[in-house]
Amino acid sequence: MGVGLKRKLKAASTSRKRVKTSHGNSDNLPWKMVARPLETGMADDDGILELEEVDNVEVVYEDTDGGRVVRFNVVRNEEEQEENVDEKLSDDAREVEDYPEPEPFDSLNLLPDWHAHALHPQLLAVLHSKQFSSPTPIQSAALPLAFAGRDVVGVAQTGSGKTLAYGIPILHRLLSSARQRAPKSKRSLSALILAPTRELALQVSSHLNACLNAVGPKSDGESNEPRPPPLVSVAAIVGGMSAQKQRRILDRGVDVLVATPGRLWDIIEDDDGLAAQVRSLKFLVLDEADRMIEAGHFAELENILRLTLRESRDDQIEPEGDTAELPQDGLQTFVFSATLSKDLQRNLKRRSRSKANPKSKAASTLDDLLLRVDFRDPSPEIVDLSPEGALVSTLKESKIECLSTDKDVYLYYFLLRYPGRSLVFLSSIDGIRRLLPLTELLNIKAFPLHSQLEQRQRLKNLDRFKSTPNSVLLATDIAARGLDIPAVDHVIHYQIPRAADAYVHRNGRTARAMREGFSMLMCAPDERRVVRALFGSLGRDESAVPEMDIDLTLLDQFKARVQLARQIETANHKVKKANHERKWLREAADALEVEIDSDMMSDSEDDEKPTAQQRKASESKNAGLKAELRRMLAKPLLARGVSTRYITSGSQPIVDDLLAGEFNEKIVGVKKSDAKDDLVAGKRRKKKGKAGRVDAEEWKGVAE
Repeated sequence: MGVGLKRKLKAASTSRKRVKTSHGNSDNLPWKMVARPLETGMADDDGILELEEVDNVEVVYEDTDGGRVVRFNVVRNEEEQEENVDEKLSDDAREVEDYPEPEPFDSLNLLPDWHAHALHPQLLAVLHSKQFSSPTPIQSAALPLAFAGRDVVGVAQTGSGKTLAYGIPILHRLLSSARQRAPKSKRSLSALILAPTRELALQVSSHLNACLNAVGPKSDGESNEPRPPPLVSVAAIVGGMSAQKQRRILDRGVDVLVATPGRLWDIIEDDDGLAAQVRSLKFLVLDEADRMIEAGHFAELENILRLTLRESRDDQIEPEGDTAELPQDGLQTFVFSATLSKDLQRNLKRRSRSKANPKSKAASTLDDLLLRVDFRDPSPEIVDLSPEGALVSTLKESKIECLSTDKDVYLYYFLLRYPGRSLVFLSSIDGIRRLLPLTELLNIKAFPLHSQLEQRQRLKNLDRFKSTPNSVLLATDIAARGLDIPAVDHVIHYQIPRAADAYVHRNGRTARAMREGFSMLMCAPDERRVVRALFGSLGRDESAVPEMDIDLTLLDQFKARVQLARQIETANHKVKKANHERKWLREAADALEVEIDSDMMSDSEDDEKPTAQQRKASESKNAGLKAELRRMLAKPLLARGVSTRYITSGSQPIVDDLLAGEFNEKIVGVKKSDAKDDLVAGKRRKKKGKAGRVDAEEWKGVAE
């Protein structure tokens, strides 16, 4: 049901039934009677059906622990809403004199590295407050070109500050010209930023808005005076959220729009005014461009980019020589990504029939960009600061070679051995659904993130992961690009990525902004060919990646817990599957308004339907397994040589580590350490305890 019109059928002869909502009884809503349309084919005196509507009421369905809840949000009646919109537009387009002059900022002394760029005082104040004392390499290279009006294609490692590399020039120009806006005029779209994922679009919008917020005493929120609207407004348009709210935001007018191609094109199709604004853009940005221009992806992007094309390319006279002036039709284009190579996008699991010439240079996706993006600059400036081999200097890589069936055990070992925020990447949603119940049974705080979750739940899980120490995020590759999640300690490739660029972007979630990070690749025997192809695409040798130092004496204890958790989950899954099938059949029958035959219901279940006694026995067995798992989890994991009675005895006394605070809280007898410090050096693998050291080949034989 859309905003402004809510219709409901009711029996005239009976009392009205209202839906209980999370905001109270729906009788409190401003219902009003409306005429029944003639198409119903019913006489007016039948008294069977009546129609009601509620103006400006938005219906929201929210999933809670008690099930799906209907919530009504009363916006306002039409007159109040129109007055509010008029007031908002009036505030947004207030007289220039109402905006105070920006306070000067002493960039020469406070931010000497930024002084040469002559930025707007608002941007300088924000950079100083956030302690961005100097531009990053990609910013230093891109800003002079952007201020000169050039189109820029930037390639730099993840976490290098690409958002501000294009965001600062856009905001600087808009802030500088905002005071020249005509009084009482509606904001017109000046900049469009396109991103491949919803989370990235919301993050970019948040970062740009942070650059426009007041700094200092004015930002503490203690003043009772209403804050003036910002000189420059930034809004995000993404899927999974209310389209009506987003249309209202666009109707009020925005200066900078951050959007995903799908939702933006849905709105443009019904909004000729927005399409006209896109045709007259001043700035166009493609963030993570290589992901959006892949073949078969983001068909809506093609339609949006067509709106930015010059009306007649034949009428354009391309300048010649270095001193020629640039086109002056007002559009400046920025294209940024961490990877811009077709070779990195190649699906590694598909065998190529023709071997590529190793001496030939990898084809650049810049060719694809030139076909799709109408650069006004005849020769866009390319700033390529990507590290050799796509390896960030502060990132430490490692790998674990194990069987596919043992990945759960090694993952559980890693999470307990090296606590911290760990981002675990899987290639399939089914893998996340299988792994999530195991982590819950093993008392690991894990949150899922994949495309089949509602947007509200995706954002909630992201926030929980950011705010929960020693937590795990089980994610597909929608979390691989652009997300700036603070303090991600480990990135774990539980399943091998399908392309090398996905591997690079996955690793980019850690080791950001020159902070240290750790990446671990879990490789099964049948995945070794894919791993070799992955590192070959990066121009590297996979044998150079060190292996993790695993304490094999502890694995039996971990394996017993994981196997028990699997048995419990298998039993739970069978019950859930049977209940789901019965529920689906009943809902389908209700929708078709037919009765289910008892034989049909029995046929839909297993051929050998368990009796009540068998179900009771199964539930009792499952309860026993859960109790056994709880006992296992309550007992501490003990390293080899640790005495279970006295901390001062045994072949490995732990009293010194306990006094020094250098002990692992989950595994008794193991010192606290970072994952990057426990890598195998050379060709030998260390095995803790009495066993001393064993060769790597011997360990492979044990693992396989």
